[in-house]
Amino acid sequence: MADDSYDYLVLGSTPLAGLLAGLLAVEHKRRVCLVGDPFSPFRLQRSIDVSIAPVTRPETLLLLKRAAAETSKLVASWGKGLISRVDPLLVAETPESIAALGHFRHLAIGLGYAVEPVADRAVAEGLLLRVRDVQLFGHGRLEPALEGWLSKHEVRHLDRADTELTLRKDGTARIVHSGRSVEAAQVILAGDDAVLEHLPEEARDRSLEAVPGAAMLLDAAKPLPAPYVSFLDRGVVLVQDGKVSVSALLIGDPATARARLGSAASRGDALRLAGETVVNNLRTSDGAPLVGPARGHKAMVIAALGPAAAFFAPALARYIAGTAPADEAEWFAARGPARGNQRLLAADYLPADDLAVPA
Repeated sequence: MADDSYDYLVLGSTPLAGLLAGLLAVEHKRRVCLVGDPFSPFRLQRSIDVSIAPVTRPETLLLLKRAAAETSKLVASWGKGLISRVDPLLVAETPESIAALGHFRHLAIGLGYAVEPVADRAVAEGLLLRVRDVQLFGHGRLEPALEGWLSKHEVRHLDRADTELTLRKDGTARIVHSGRSVEAAQVILAGDDAVLEHLPEEARDRSLEAVPGAAMLLDAAKPLPAPYVSFLDRGVVLVQDGKVSVSALLIGDPATARARLGSAASRGDALRLAGETVVNNLRTSDGAPLVGPARGHKAMVIAALGPAAAFFAPALARYIAGTAPADEAEWFAARGPARGNQRLLAADYLPADDLAVPA
């Protein structure tokens, strides 16, 4: 390989993309270029990264637990306050979601998580679970530390606005920045944002579907019942880092987004919307993540991993670098592009399409 070329071009603007690029360089000794939006303290939070998800496959929860422990140890080594331990709340309100969350509870307890039901008068019917001792990234503190780690290990991070990319169907790419052109041997679309931006719809797997969403910032008079709250059937995730501001991520119909947010975040007091922006996501028709080549294209697609996406980074790096142990390789292979009935054994919990506002 030429001295001015890269083994991997990682595309994405979330912590998943940065962690994956860094791990491929540090742990697997590859030459890596990362292209995405640079961090800005003025941008609304577009990913809420937490080390738990309401999955129903034991092998998924086991892999997540192991990879999250690696990720947390790595991030904690960069400094204090970058990752915190929280007790998130997961809220299910429809029969399907209640059943899935109940199944998740049994799996989680069996794998050593402390999980307990919670009563909350704000939720008339449903199941609320608190999961103890979960890791949550500190937005606004993690990103500068991540950037410093990448720089230390010579991972080149380019602003996508100043970079011209040519992605070829054989999975390679040309990168032009500041008048200089270099090559990359393998393109990795690391996350929903990268897939939606760089991969045309006809090259996306048939199981992938784009879902509208939004990121919002609220001023709240009262604290949330937990630092992280996920309303599975309302398509609302809330995180409160401190006592005043609340960051929210929503998926589903934009016409009902504010009503669903109000029903989830209000604790009897008025809320003030301080900021809002569009954030689109991807989901699969079977609820399982997708990791594998694009349709008619050899770029690597990583999509629909959900809020725990960044914590899968160590296992993803091993799989991409070809060093994954057998159980991890089998897990990723089962969640590749759809071939016949291959993905039936990987199907997982999928929230309802018609996200609703409780009466």
